[in-house]
Amino acid sequence: MDPALDPLIVAIPSHDGRAAIFTMLELQGVGRFLDRSMVVVSGEASNIPRSRNAIVEQLRTRYPDRETTWVLWVDSDIVLPRDSTVAIGEALRWAEAHQVGVVANYRMATGQNVVMVNRESTVNHHLSDAEWQGLPDYAEVGMSGFGFAYLPQPLHYTFHADTTGEDIHFWRENPQIRLHCAKQIHLGHRKSILL
Repeated sequence: MDPALDPLIVAIPSHDGRAAIFTMLELQGVGRFLDRSMVVVSGEASNIPRSRNAIVEQLRTRYPDRETTWVLWVDSDIVLPRDSTVAIGEALRWAEAHQVGVVANYRMATGQNVVMVNRESTVNHHLSDAEWQGLPDYAEVGMSGFGFAYLPQPLHYTFHADTTGEDIHFWRENPQIRLHCAKQIHLGHRKSILL
């Protein structure tokens, strides 16, 4: 599987079918930068794991003979800043060349960074600002949320819906996918909190 020959698959899970317009415009620019068509696969469901599973099911239908396919997961509440096209495109190329997953950091609703130190611990240690700043670009990390993640997505995988989080389950159940951070990508996060 040569990802450069495939369209850029952008997976957008959502509970209401919406995504940030500036994010969609930047993603179109990434496709042009990579000289690849872009295919948006969206799943709408009552929770994000179900939405992710709907997307994976669509990908299984599209690629019935594959075990994995490269997917750029972008949550509907992630905002890509203007002029981030080149940084994102270069990170995706780097991931493909090294056959590893790449994530970008953003703040969760709690204010913590989404990138975590390791997968093995039962305690999810999110990187502090100082730890994040101290990392070199493309450093290997343990886990991260799926708000912005580019990886060879296993098409047999089923995301879990529980209090642990579907992203934590995914990384712990897929240790074969090494994960690196693209520090040159800066994201906004419009996390909604229901009161």
